[in-house]
Amino acid sequence: MIPALARRLNRILHRPTKVFWICLALAAASVLLDGSFIHLWSLHRDQQRLETRIEDGRARLKQFEFRIDEAQQPQFIERQARDQFDLVKEGDLIFVFSEDDADPAGR
Repeated sequence: MIPALARRLNRILHRPTKVFWICLALAAASVLLDGSFIHLWSLHRDQQRLETRIEDGRARLKQFEFRIDEAQQPQFIERQARDQFDLVKEGDLIFVFSEDDADPAGR
């Protein structure tokens, strides 16, 4: 049995294409079985996820930069002062309503 196996192995080893395909199959099996392929696929998926987060961060950064530029404009500062602090500038018409006028029956 051993001499027959040795002859068969010798015939296979003298055919370079068969040796190449056997080595290629063993290398592929090794990569799949030790988890390298799965790990590489997982890293690729994580890279895509991180690139998406980076693009989202860049878009948010552009929005913040626009808001900062807008906030430095005098018109924006004036509008915020009027809206948030009820400030007025000289010449504005002011309406003051008393709370007694809220009840039309006067009760």
